[in-house]
Amino acid sequence: MADQKKDKYSTQKKYLSSQKQLRVWLSPEKYDALKEKASAEKTSIYALVNSWVDAYLQESPEA
Repeated sequence: MADQKKDKYSTQKKYLSSQKQLRVWLSPEKYDALKEKASAEKTSIYALVNSWVDAYLQESPEA
C-alpha cells in the first residue's frame, strides 16, 4: 500500500522539484475574499497568480 502512494505522487514530486515556489502573505480577510471570488468565477488562486505573472511578463516596458 505504501508503494502505491509513493508511486502515485512520484511524477508530481518530480515536476515540482523543477519549479520555484512563490509565497505571499495576505490578511485572512483578503485571502478569504480572493478565494471566494476565484471560486465564484470557477478558477483558483493558483490560476489567477500564474495568469497575472504571464501577463506582467509580456508587458512591454514604457519608453
